[in-house]
Amino acid sequence: MIHINLLPSELETNATPVNPAIPIVAPAVLILVIFLIPLWIKQKGTHKHLQIDSAALKSELERYQPIINQVEALEAQKLQLGNRKNIIQQLESERLRYPQFMDDFVKLLPGNLWLTNLTTVSQPGSNNLQVGMDLIALDNYAIADLISNLETSQIFSDIDMGTLNATQQAEGGQTISFHINTMYKRMNPVPDATKKS
Repeated sequence: MIHINLLPSELETNATPVNPAIPIVAPAVLILVIFLIPLWIKQKGTHKHLQIDSAALKSELERYQPIINQVEALEAQKLQLGNRKNIIQQLESERLRYPQFMDDFVKLLPGNLWLTNLTTVSQPGSNNLQVGMDLIALDNYAIADLISNLETSQIFSDIDMGTLNATQQAEGGQTISFHINTMYKRMNPVPDATKKS
């Protein structure tokens, strides 16, 4: 086979053959770049706008920070004052409990009987006092009068009397010591405690 080249030698090039995939891929890449560039520009603008907004919000927060700190300090003071108020109200409500208790108890105590020890335990969430008392009486009538007074007073309940211990005195008389546990409840209004002789 004979090969005849009809082109002049000036036009003859040593070009390599073109890959047939390049003409297909090149327009697709160009179209993709054309669509991506505006999207990238838009995202860049949005990012810059968000940075500006973030900086503005930070500066506004810094401007309001002293006010926020002051509000938080006032809230802490309000909580502390609320706690103090509750304590004062609790103390105010309890202020007269023991004077009223002693006033009521002394009214019920017979003359020939005396108290040597008194303990009270406040019952949480109620007006009740658990009362324990050590007493000394000169005779059995004083003990009977005290028990009767406590039972009829309507402010003492659950009366539990311990053992009686008689002791001879050097003068020839005797004393009787004993212990009583009871529950005291001040009712409003409360009937006056009355005592027998």
